[in-house]
Amino acid sequence: MHRPRRLRAILVALLLGATLAACSNNSTPAATSNPPASTPAATGGDTLQQGVDDQLVFTPADISVKHGATLTVTNASASTTHTFTVTGMGIDITNQGGQSQQVKIDLPPGTYPFICTIHVSEGMKGTLTVT
Repeated sequence: MHRPRRLRAILVALLLGATLAACSNNSTPAATSNPPASTPAATGGDTLQQGVDDQLVFTPADISVKHGATLTVTNASASTTHTFTVTGMGIDITNQGGQSQQVKIDLPPGTYPFICTIHVSEGMKGTLTVT
């Protein structure tokens, strides 16, 4: 009886999140969607994977991108949801199992910790270096 209401609330939350991401202005990093791949270090337009082999890790854990580059964040897990969050910097995306999203990295050059807010207590974190 409460299931349709819960499903409706989840759908509204997902639509609201997608709308907010699409409406973000150029002063904060924006998240958009699609493609996968695997690389040991991103140099601009490369991929960061989540949950490879259903492990609670980012691959690679330390990644370097150029300012203004697009980073594809791919959830390699078929069933586990993960986030890619750079706390306080306007980057916070959620990937359902198998989903990918593109994130434009508009952060100033520097080093930024990132986490999966769902699995940070299990050690799912890494370092983003912007050059």
